[in-house]
Amino acid sequence: MARLYVTLLTFWPLLYIGVQSQSKSKDTCIYQGDEDTYSFYEGGDVVLGGIFPLHSSTIPLVSTFMTKPKLIKYKFFTPRALRWMQTMIFAVREINQRQDLLPNVSLGYHIRDSGDDIPVSVKRSLLLVNGQPEKGSGQSCEDIQKQPSPVIVGEASSGVSMAVLRTLGSFKIPLVSYFASCSCLSNKKDFPAFMRTMPSDLFQIKALVKLVHYFQWTWVGVIGVDTDYARFAIQLFLKESERFNICPAYVHLYPVALTQDAVEELVNILKSSSATVIINFSVDSYLHGVLKECRRQNVTHLQWIASEAWATSKVLWDDFGDLLKGTLGFAIRRADIPHLGNYLRRVSVSVVQTSNFLSEFWEETFHCRLNGSVTPHVHGEEAQNWPPCNGSESLDDVYTLYSDVSQLRVSYNVYKAVYLIAHALHDMSKCEPGKGPFQNGTCGSLYPVLSWQLLYYMKRTHFTTLGDEVRFDDNGDPIASYDLMNWQRGSDGSLQLVRVGFYDASLEDNKDLVINEPVIMWHRREKAPESLCSQSCLPGSRKARKKGKPVCCFDCIPCAEGEISNQTGVILMAPQLMVF
Repeated sequence: MARLYVTLLTFWPLLYIGVQSQSKSKDTCIYQGDEDTYSFYEGGDVVLGGIFPLHSSTIPLVSTFMTKPKLIKYKFFTPRALRWMQTMIFAVREINQRQDLLPNVSLGYHIRDSGDDIPVSVKRSLLLVNGQPEKGSGQSCEDIQKQPSPVIVGEASSGVSMAVLRTLGSFKIPLVSYFASCSCLSNKKDFPAFMRTMPSDLFQIKALVKLVHYFQWTWVGVIGVDTDYARFAIQLFLKESERFNICPAYVHLYPVALTQDAVEELVNILKSSSATVIINFSVDSYLHGVLKECRRQNVTHLQWIASEAWATSKVLWDDFGDLLKGTLGFAIRRADIPHLGNYLRRVSVSVVQTSNFLSEFWEETFHCRLNGSVTPHVHGEEAQNWPPCNGSESLDDVYTLYSDVSQLRVSYNVYKAVYLIAHALHDMSKCEPGKGPFQNGTCGSLYPVLSWQLLYYMKRTHFTTLGDEVRFDDNGDPIASYDLMNWQRGSDGSLQLVRVGFYDASLEDNKDLVINEPVIMWHRREKAPESLCSQSCLPGSRKARKKGKPVCCFDCIPCAEGEISNQTGVILMAPQLMVF
C-alpha cells in the first residue's frame, strides 16, 4: 500500500505531494493545481527569485464555489515593471560574465508577476522558494523543473512586501525590495529578513517637510491611497510638520478600488479648501480616477507635490499633463547602466514568442496579434480586431516606458539588489574553514545555499557599483539621497523631468536640502504659489489665534496701546514701556 505524505522541498506543504511506495526508495511527485507558465526562468548554481508588479488592479470575479475559479484578470499592464524584470536578468547575466565576482558560481533567476496583489504575491513567492517539479506524476522529487530560490528580489509595494515577509520571514528567507519604502519595514523585530535598496520613507518625509517649509507653505492638503505605504507616510508627515508649524488643511485617504462616490467626495474636499498645494502619497495607477474627476469638476488650480512613488512616472502625462505641469517631487537617485538600453531593445517577434510576458507586451505596444495569442482574454475583446503581427515591428520605431532608460531609478535599485546578493555570495565563497562566522568557525554553505546564512552575509555587505558606494544601516536600509524633480512641458509637448535640487541625508541638517529655484517651472505662475490659511500680519498688527482652528489660521488685529510690532508675522509682543 502506498503511503501519502507531504514532501517539503523547502518547508511549505502547498505545492506538490510526494507518494512513496514501500517497494521504492525514491519519492515520486505529483504537481497539484494548474501549472503556472508565466515566468522568466534560467537555472544556475544559485537561482535568485524575483517578483514584480507587471499587472495591477484586479478585475473582480464572482465565484459560485460550484466551478473551478477563472484566471485573474487585470486592468493594467506595466511596461515599466517589465523593464525592472529585464534589468534583473541583465544584472544576473552581467555578473555571470565577470571573473572578479563569483567566478566559480553561476547565478540563475526565477521571476514572476505579483499582480500588485497580496494573495497572488504570496502564492507566487511560495512557488519561488519551493521550486517547481515537472508537471504530472511518476517523476522523482529530485527532478525539479525550476530550482528553489534562497532569496527573493521584491516586492514593489510596501503592503505586499509585508504580507510576503510575514509568510517567509520566520524562515529567514531574505526579501530585498527595490521600491517598498514604508518606514514600518525597518522594524527588525517584525521583519528580520527584510533589506532594501530603496530609502525608507522616514527620509523622504523629512525632505518633503523641508521643501514645504522652504516655500513657506503653511497650509497644505494631504491625501493618499488607503494602503500601509500612505498611512505610515502621512502619519510621519504630520508629526514632522509640527516642528515647522505647517498645518494640514485636510487629511484624506481614498480607497484602492475607487468608486465614483469616493472620488467625488475627495475632489469636493480639494475644491472647497483654500489650500493650493496638495501632497499625494500614492502610485500612478491609483491616480487616474482622481485626476479624471478633478478635470470634470474643473479643479485645475492645484500645485501637486508627488511622493517618490510617482514623482518620475510618465504614464500620467499624456492624459493629465495640463493638471500636473509644475509638479514637484523627490525621486530616488538615477544612474546610467551601460548597455542596458541595447539589451532591452534586443527584442524581436521570434524572441517575444518564447515568453508570455514579452508576448503580452508586444501586442500591447503594437496592437497586433501573435500566432497562438490569447489577446481577448489578456487585453479585452477590442483586441480581437487587432491585425496579425507581420514581423517587421521594431522597438526602435516607437516610444515605450519599457525601453526608456533616461530615468533609471527603480531599475537601478533592482540592479543594486542583484549585486548585493552576488557580493554576499562572493564573501561566503571566500570563507576559510575554521574561520567562518558560524558555530565552531564553520563557513556558509554554497551547495545548497542556506537562506539564513546568506542573510547574515547580506547584512554585512557593502560594495561599489557604477561609481556609487552601497552600504546599509542596522535596519537594512541604504543611506538616503533624492533628486528634486520638476515636471516641465517640452517644446514638443512631452514631459521633461528636470532636476531642480536634491536632498542628502548624510549632510548636515541645514545643508541637506538644496534647491535651484530659478529653474523651477510652476503650475500656473511665474513664481511659487502661496498656500496659507491666513495672510501674514503687517507691521502694526499681530496674530490672534482663531478658536478651534490650527495655529496657521489667525486674525490680524491692531496692536494694543503700549504694544509694538515692527515686522510681519508677529504672534504677540509683551507690552513694553515706551520711553520718550
